[in-house]
Amino acid sequence: MTVDDRPKATTLHELLLELKRGYLLHKPILIEMDAAARPSPEATIDRTMTLKHPLDWVEEYGRELADNAFILLGPNTLAAGLDSPVTIGRSRRCDVRVENDSVSKVHGSVVFDAPSGEYFLIDENSRNGTRINGEPLTPGVPTAVWSGAHVAFGDAVFVFLDPPTLRKLARLAM
Repeated sequence: MTVDDRPKATTLHELLLELKRGYLLHKPILIEMDAAARPSPEATIDRTMTLKHPLDWVEEYGRELADNAFILLGPNTLAAGLDSPVTIGRSRRCDVRVENDSVSKVHGSVVFDAPSGEYFLIDENSRNGTRINGEPLTPGVPTAVWSGAHVAFGDAVFVFLDPPTLRKLARLAM
């Protein structure tokens, strides 16, 4: 499989098995949260990966979210990078489409800062707001997002995973 191919996987577990077999993924993903597992919009989430406990987090989430669907954030090419924002919303013009009535046509965007190696989430003046771990984002202000963070676009809740975390999960996948 080449780097430009999209993964054949539809669930996190299937993606991890593809990675284990040598699929190269250079983009972060959003894992859809089941309605029953979603935190309330007002809740602040502290169950995210930290530098102190990354492997515990990876193992726990790998099992918990294995059957959940995921969304690839942007094209899977090394050259494209995330220099330009990847737009997220209901519109067909968005790079990532989220079919949910609470999501604005152009709700938010994700950008990668190569020098720092960090991903940033930007609320694009959305109707129902964007949150990271329950904390609302200020529209137009890039806010750092890390692997394991719960990201909400309106009522649509996801877990953000970056490529290094996916590689760790793939090593643990069975």
